[in-house]
Amino acid sequence: MITLDKAKAAKTRGGVGTRPEFERGETYYPRMTNDPIAPDLEVTRVLAASPQQIWSAWVDSDAIAYWWGPDGFTSTVRELDLRDGGRFDVVMHGPDGARYENVYLFEDVEVDKRVAYLHQGSEEHGLAPSRSTMIIEEEDADAPRTRVTLRSFYASDADRKRHLEDFQAAAGASQLLERLERVAIQG
Repeated sequence: MITLDKAKAAKTRGGVGTRPEFERGETYYPRMTNDPIAPDLEVTRVLAASPQQIWSAWVDSDAIAYWWGPDGFTSTVRELDLRDGGRFDVVMHGPDGARYENVYLFEDVEVDKRVAYLHQGSEEHGLAPSRSTMIIEEEDADAPRTRVTLRSFYASDADRKRHLEDFQAAAGASQLLERLERVAIQG
């Protein structure tokens, strides 16, 4: 389990589960837990972009190719229907040439605010379906500054371990948010 270091913990308001205080570009270390209500993985980053810029990166399949996935990956979007009940079919291409086909179903989409989706899992990689939510919260209307939180929930302890240890989901999620920031700023 990865936990906050003491310096990060001192910046939180009120302890575990509360909103951390940190500067733009500083990544809040992921929180992973076995709590059935809390997410298995939570990564937060303040981006130097407006919620509208972040949303634009979500709705543009060409932009997604540059930010979806960890460092070194590119993506090919085969389908993107960003709405409640819509579908996102994407192939992630790893730096080693490996292909990772992913299908997501959007469950709760609120423009400029939230995208909740169900990953359909992968028989090839031994992954059960999982749920994730990206929450987009404007920090400062005068300067583009937006807190983005990615929360993921896994189906079982074994699946949690597969995502977090074998596939390094915490590092990948942090890198995804960094890449999203770069693409959102570039427009």
